[in-house]
Amino acid sequence: MKMKFIIPFLVFIMASVGCISVSRVNAATPTTYGSVVLDGKPLGFDTKPIILNGNTMVPFRKIFEALNMNVQWDSKTGNVTAQSTGTTIKMTVDSLKAKVNDKEFTLTQTPFNTPEGTVYVNLRFISQAIGATISWDNVKKIATINTK
Repeated sequence: MKMKFIIPFLVFIMASVGCISVSRVNAATPTTYGSVVLDGKPLGFDTKPIILNGNTMVPFRKIFEALNMNVQWDSKTGNVTAQSTGTTIKMTVDSLKAKVNDKEFTLTQTPFNTPEGTVYVNLRFISQAIGATISWDNVKKIATINTK
């Protein structure tokens, strides 16, 4: 007799836990995607740039390599370092602090790592750190970077 009540109770608990975790994932998943143009050429990303809390976030390796920077990633510490002649940018996943040539800055959005393993960084910060200009077309959701 007790088994009749225990099994439906366990099914109910398991279903409730599943609903909670799904709602957390959906609440944290951005729904708006953007695109990036660098010096007049669209950048193709393997994973789409996303707009999160008003910040355009892009996969770090693609943007740094497109800007001709050498990239280092430490998966144990979550540290991202990008270097080019005269510029070194250091960021850490889930940290609002970043450094450009040892000068510390506070970010408006932390770099983050997706469950698929893609680390996203703030496009505006990166662009300004290298001295580029950046503009935003809110209708088309396009960020345009000019390095010249």
